[in-house]
Amino acid sequence: MAPSPTRTDFLPVVLGGDIGAYALCREFHEAYGVRPVIMSTGFIGAIAHSKILSTHTVPALTREELISGLARIAAERPGVTLLLVANTDPLIELLEEVHDELPEQVVCPLPPRAAFDAVCDKGVFTRLCGEHGLDTPRTEVVRLAGNERIAPSELPFPVIAKPAVSAGYYPTLMKGFKKVYYMTAQEQLDELWRNLRASGYSGDFLVQELISGDDTYMDSLTLYIGRDGGARLLGAAQVLLEDHAPAMLGNPVAMVIREKPELWERAAALLSEAGYRGFANFDIKRDPVTGRELFLDCNPRIGRNSYYNVAGGVNPMEVLVRDVIDGEKDETRIADDEALYTLVPVSLLRRYVREEALLAEVDDLVARGRVFDPQRYDRDRGLRRIIDVELTEKNHIRKFAQYYPKPTDTSF
Repeated sequence: MAPSPTRTDFLPVVLGGDIGAYALCREFHEAYGVRPVIMSTGFIGAIAHSKILSTHTVPALTREELISGLARIAAERPGVTLLLVANTDPLIELLEEVHDELPEQVVCPLPPRAAFDAVCDKGVFTRLCGEHGLDTPRTEVVRLAGNERIAPSELPFPVIAKPAVSAGYYPTLMKGFKKVYYMTAQEQLDELWRNLRASGYSGDFLVQELISGDDTYMDSLTLYIGRDGGARLLGAAQVLLEDHAPAMLGNPVAMVIREKPELWERAAALLSEAGYRGFANFDIKRDPVTGRELFLDCNPRIGRNSYYNVAGGVNPMEVLVRDVIDGEKDETRIADDEALYTLVPVSLLRRYVREEALLAEVDDLVARGRVFDPQRYDRDRGLRRIIDVELTEKNHIRKFAQYYPKPTDTSF
């Protein structure tokens, strides 16, 4: 790959220390030759030993530490615009709170607060989907605030239980609770409600009908809505395998590129009419019995697996920079190149893809060299990084053996 021309008029600052943050740094580096600054309390080895970025360690990602850290970076680079991006729910929530306090040098593209709240609250999101012809699972909202008795669920078991707003749930998740619960009886729900209240959690929870199907029945949509409300990026992928560790449950680790014209159009209209701007990522599950495509939620960020859009032919950081730095009004770009995106070894992936046609597609993409892993970057090679990536892959093998030794018809 030939070196990209270097931009010196802006500097990306990426918040976070995981593979999703590294992918954003790589996207900026591929597109513009810049070395982003990545800010966090700690970093995975693939970041700590990277040559395409510089790290800025802070004691905590709090309001005070974030603002002071950005001020120090800005002071070192006078006249350079800092383009601030993040890719986890708690960090996006933090940026929404401190947006007006950021140094003048910082550009931080975020959706307006009202639109952010609308898509993050899964109850409101369900209503918005209905208004735009997008199907959603049957859902009950459980209010955990207070101590009133919680009525039994009227949905048939098994059901799924998850927080209505992910960002506010993060501290509870760190106490050992799960992102998503698979419940087979009312007694399990009752125990969960007691434990959540005892932990101090007072947010809303959702109980949803279980949509059957293994990981390969999950889809992802990625959109970027420009400042004028028009869609600038449309991407989609079919999930092949998700992470099954309790704190990471539901995060895709392997995907193939797909086209979703009708869903793209309706999802873009939902976001635009809600006043939403910037990146959004939708989780969808296809019902193997009815064929329904059900929207599960909307994440107010590009998503941990943003690099699948690069695999599909569109670098999303180019789309972002063209909109918020260059002020250009571009045509919609569609990430539709055939490709396999994976964070795990293909040998592991083959153990879990049960559909013959889908497995044949994977094998064909591998044979044609259409495999993309954001961790493996030729312009960021080094012995320690190679070791880090290989250790990460071995850890995936260990985790699947522990938490999901073989595929199931429900993915639980």
